[in-house]
Amino acid sequence: MFGPRKGTWWLKSETDPRWNCGGDGYVGGFVMPCECEQRLKELKREYGRPPKDLEWGYMKD
Repeated sequence: MFGPRKGTWWLKSETDPRWNCGGDGYVGGFVMPCECEQRLKELKREYGRPPKDLEWGYMKD
């Protein structure tokens, strides 16, 4: 019932859609999913500093 479960995560920016992405993984615990953290690192290497309006979220299946 509690703890990480399968679900969907996303990154979203209204001002810079290059940062918009998502995927599947284990989500929960009010923390950024590991897969989302990894993708954010990749995007930072590719594009530099994230936009100020970048948001992340997740939804459990």
